[in-house]
Amino acid sequence: MAKRFPFPTPACQLVLLIGLLFCLPLQAETLTPTSGPSDPAEYRHLTLDNGMGVLLVSNPRADKAAASLDVLVGSGDDPRERPGLAHFTEHMLFLGTEAYPDPGEYHAFISDHGGSHNAYTAFQDTNYFFDIDPEHLEPALDRFSSQFLTPTFAEELIDRERLAVHSEYTAMIREDNRRFWSALQASVNPEHNFSTFTVGNRTTLSNDENELRQAVIDFYEDRYSANLMQLAVVGPQSLDTLEAMVRPRFKGVKNRHHEKYPHHVPLFTQDSLPQVLKVQSLRDTRRLQMTFPIPSMESEYANKPADYLAHLIGHEGPGSLHDVLRSAGLVNGVAAGRAMDTGEEALMSISFSLTEEGLERWKDVASLSFDYLQQISTDGITRAYFEELQRIKALDLEFQEQSRPISQASELSRRMHRVAPNDVVVAPFMMESYQPEAYQELLQLMTPERLQVSLLAPFESDDSWLKTEWYDTPYRIESLDPQSVIQREGLGDLLAKLSLPDPNPFIPEDLSLVAGDDMAHPQQLSDGPLSLWYARDTRFNAPRATMLLSLRTPAAKDSPKADVLTRLMLETVEDELSSIAYAARVADLDYRLYDHLRGVTLQLSGYNDKMPELMDQILLRLRYPLPSPERFAIHQRQLIEELGNALKRRPQQIALGKVPELMVDDIHSVEERLEAAREVTLRDLYQHIQRFYQQLDPVMLVHGNVSHAGARGMGRQVQARIMNGSETTQSERSQVNHLPRQKQQLSATVDHSDTGYVRYIQAEGNSIEQQAQYRVLAQILSSPFYESLRTQQQVGYIVHAAQYPLLDMPALALILQSPDRDGADIDQRVQQFLEDFSSRLEDLSTAEFEQQKAAVVTRLSEEETQLRAISERYWQEIDRSNPNFDTREKMIQSVRALEQQQLVDIYREQVLNNPRQLVIDASRKQVMDAQGLQPLIFDGVIQGRSH
Repeated sequence: MAKRFPFPTPACQLVLLIGLLFCLPLQAETLTPTSGPSDPAEYRHLTLDNGMGVLLVSNPRADKAAASLDVLVGSGDDPRERPGLAHFTEHMLFLGTEAYPDPGEYHAFISDHGGSHNAYTAFQDTNYFFDIDPEHLEPALDRFSSQFLTPTFAEELIDRERLAVHSEYTAMIREDNRRFWSALQASVNPEHNFSTFTVGNRTTLSNDENELRQAVIDFYEDRYSANLMQLAVVGPQSLDTLEAMVRPRFKGVKNRHHEKYPHHVPLFTQDSLPQVLKVQSLRDTRRLQMTFPIPSMESEYANKPADYLAHLIGHEGPGSLHDVLRSAGLVNGVAAGRAMDTGEEALMSISFSLTEEGLERWKDVASLSFDYLQQISTDGITRAYFEELQRIKALDLEFQEQSRPISQASELSRRMHRVAPNDVVVAPFMMESYQPEAYQELLQLMTPERLQVSLLAPFESDDSWLKTEWYDTPYRIESLDPQSVIQREGLGDLLAKLSLPDPNPFIPEDLSLVAGDDMAHPQQLSDGPLSLWYARDTRFNAPRATMLLSLRTPAAKDSPKADVLTRLMLETVEDELSSIAYAARVADLDYRLYDHLRGVTLQLSGYNDKMPELMDQILLRLRYPLPSPERFAIHQRQLIEELGNALKRRPQQIALGKVPELMVDDIHSVEERLEAAREVTLRDLYQHIQRFYQQLDPVMLVHGNVSHAGARGMGRQVQARIMNGSETTQSERSQVNHLPRQKQQLSATVDHSDTGYVRYIQAEGNSIEQQAQYRVLAQILSSPFYESLRTQQQVGYIVHAAQYPLLDMPALALILQSPDRDGADIDQRVQQFLEDFSSRLEDLSTAEFEQQKAAVVTRLSEEETQLRAISERYWQEIDRSNPNFDTREKMIQSVRALEQQQLVDIYREQVLNNPRQLVIDASRKQVMDAQGLQPLIFDGVIQGRSH
């Protein structure tokens, strides 16, 4: 029988290449893609005369405009002698064009008009994207298109940006994900371009004889071409208006008639599998990945056979692989799906987060995985499973939630290379036909003989281990006996527990919308013992709702020990819910449990039909968690590792993380929590659970497609399940320490070659007016700060100036990470910038100042695209005790009322002249954490809010 998914052979590679070159069946120049029934947007697909594909999205609800251009060129196109050149080219395209030669012009224009921009380089794609106030979309597109028409690749910027790429490389050099990826690249076929270094650094991008600029120009001209570009533009404008903006600006991009770079060689050589790849991690983490090469699935987007299998393999319900292995104490999580897809070949992976015992018994984990794959092959290929998945995807399309325009544009432009134009909007939701032969053929490719096992853990390495070239990561490749991972002895009891999923009980049936007008904001239905708030809201014409319940109690965080025990209590609840809640998540009914300064919060969101049933299951376990000795030990170990890993974060993350720990007394430091986590016992946890529920201050919000009676019913559920036997209390808000008018400096030690730096400048108070002032100040500062410290001075890759409010206490945070500057040098440069900026602020024209304020207003007034986001804004207002729900409106009013001279005076008084500020630098050069040497001085506290 002919194979449905044959691997490319030399005889068919030319056919594949031609098909991919023209991508998909030829279409008329203009067409209207298929969209979902509730999608408010209109779509138009164009093909410009130069071969560039364009998708226009007119969405009247969009209060931001966005664009993204995806080039079918990525790190896989790098010349072997120039690793990182595609990434470097991405950087250089931002830095000036013939029409706009100023290297900071694009960044400044986008930022000054309420927008943001970025780009990424992947193996096959380079994706450029931005968003902006819709009124300024046309001039933004003019600047954006210019990058692909006439980039200058200015000679004077080459070395500067080369150092920026090197800083990006060093900033991530100790990240375990990057280190693992480098070892994975070393394990594949060295003839495949996936095996090469992708980021680039000052060595691979050497410029000793000023040759790098020409290399960039050659790469750009040899790879970039309009026929390999897809553009998506989203905005509230009409389709005709959007088309009139796009056509004249992008029609001039050159069509050099290039072909997509072919990757004909296999990812793994014929004799390299099966194998075991062991990679040494720096952090306490243990991960097993079972990887199988399979043919590309890109052309199968309408039927998704790999997704069908991933759904069954990654299921977490009773009897699933996840459930059985977790109950045995071997894993903490399981995921399945495609790891990558080159268009010719793909990798199918099953990933496990392992316990310590799971690492020792990884072959048992692999063996049970193969047993489960066999069970799927024997009993899991059924039309019922397919139709269930098909139903869920159909519901998701019918009631599709809109993403932010910038995210939508970026994803659409990338997708346009891979699906037919008519399907580009609905492709993620398509599940057209049941294909049992395709599922079985993929399963036949997932065998021990075709397996790569990769293990990431803090192994002890010796001289027999190799090291990756650019990340210095110890790794070892061993051959694998296929028989060693199948039918292993002693697993009979676990094997007997494996079973396939039951029908999903959480797929909604009642999709009707409740009667009545939408409410302007929540209203309080009861004030005690449960404070219940309710808002009917069907603005998105979808049967969705959100429920938020905060259980506030003084017992939650009154010590580092209590903080740790509250977290372990939630881990216990999550553990008990894992086999129940997964089916709900698949059916788009999600839950989240998290701890905060005053207690814990439960959030439910999704289709409202089965929400009360899921809520009841969660409340029962939340009120009466039953930690076992075995699971407590695992959760305690996980928490110790998590906190220990937090001390190994990037330098700027550690420096910034110190700020809330120092400024809010109720936030216990990582070190304090780590010490407590090592000492707590199971008995402590039982006692803490009892203490937690002795006194409660509960508050609840029900928002969305729920009736008044339904909301009250959910409130009664909470009182019956949670409040029984609890006294009511008042949980006080946390307070923010107020810095005195002086500069205080602290240092922290990190195991990293870079230096992290944060300057935190605190406001005088936390009124709405002061919050507005610091928002505008951060807006005006951000672009010049980046241009000066990042682009011109090349202090480092990570450079930010942003507002940094703590519990509504406004502040500025100036954040940097540098590979070659120490804290004192960075501090001097930051101070010089702040002094120089004073005159720049004064010299702003009235029009420029008003434009900066308008950018802040644009960000503040951006409408949420999903019900859950609106719920979370309401939730913050309830936490502020603001029954008018008008903080955003008051903030906008205060921004608009702000005068330029007023801001100049604030800058002089609160930023330049003896400000309330804290400077923290984190580097390997520090002997110890200087917190213990120099305690901070405060001159009071300011009432804040919790999250």
